[in-house]
Amino acid sequence: AQSNRSRTEAIVDSVAQIYTPLVVLLAICMCSFPWIVSSEVGRYWFKNGLILLVVACPCALIISTPVTYVAGLAACAQKGIIVKGGQHLETLGKVQFIAFDKTGTLSEGIFQLLHSNEIG
Repeated sequence: AQSNRSRTEAIVDSVAQIYTPLVVLLAICMCSFPWIVSSEVGRYWFKNGLILLVVACPCALIISTPVTYVAGLAACAQKGIIVKGGQHLETLGKVQFIAFDKTGTLSEGIFQLLHSNEIG
């Protein structure tokens, strides 16, 4: 499953590798160092550090991409369209034109000679 990851998932994962430790480190600093000044300042910054963890939760960033893919694949499946995965779903989102095969030549694979003109 890891080899079939879309470009968006790879970008989110690479950003999360930097973003997650940075947020956690900042929250730890906010929760611990202000206690040196006083207990009142420590309580204030401890609360702000916890708020930072909730608001800037790295989990939401990492989980958001697979959840949107599942929602998109489920919506397609309900309409009778089967899409192989998130990478193909992203590709479908970039499609600008679609050609439909009225004759059935491409979809059914049955070739027929419908009309013939003789010259000469």
